[in-house]
Amino acid sequence: MNLQELIAAYRAQSKDSCEPFLADDGLLTIYANEAQVEACRRGQLLVGTVFVEAKAGAEDVALPANAIRVIRASVGGQPLEGITADGMDTIFCGWQDHGNRAQPRYLVSGINTSKLNLWPRPDVDCSIRLTLQLLPSKRLASLTNDSPEIRPEMHPALVEWMLYKVYSQTDSDLFDPSKAAFALANFEAEFGRKSSGRNETWVRQGDGLMPGPIA
Repeated sequence: MNLQELIAAYRAQSKDSCEPFLADDGLLTIYANEAQVEACRRGQLLVGTVFVEAKAGAEDVALPANAIRVIRASVGGQPLEGITADGMDTIFCGWQDHGNRAQPRYLVSGINTSKLNLWPRPDVDCSIRLTLQLLPSKRLASLTNDSPEIRPEMHPALVEWMLYKVYSQTDSDLFDPSKAAFALANFEAEFGRKSSGRNETWVRQGDGLMPGPIA
């Protein structure tokens, strides 16, 4: 389904099909983009592999802006172990101040939100293979040219999020808490329940040996 078809499906199901619309195309485009992001956060639906170049002596490498977490990593055919900064502090006291240079063995999280630190620092230029869980790479904008990046059979469930958001607007003639709850339940049946941002950060940073967050 392209964006136009998602909006048409919303209008058919909500009966919001006569102009002036209670929810215009611009608002529904926002909700369609929210739906795909929510689906990817909950269902871990998009996975991709990228190569990140690191210069000799580089302290860290940048993650793509749409990366949620690193699933696996390697350099020169050898796996890189993911570890938190606290874990590194325990194993290699003062690791950030050491000038060690060799083929990296660890990807360290918890120093910079958008980057991963390398240890040891590479002794030569290298290419790091990262397999990532991803958010969508671009927003839906064109009615006819843009389609969700998740698999086609999941597209209809995105409409449930659009319905949920519209039915939840208290200042709209379509406001209906029971219909909103029903649409959200349908969305969650396809993509799962929402996890807190705190929990997502805990998973992303690999704090598997620490107690889980409260919320």
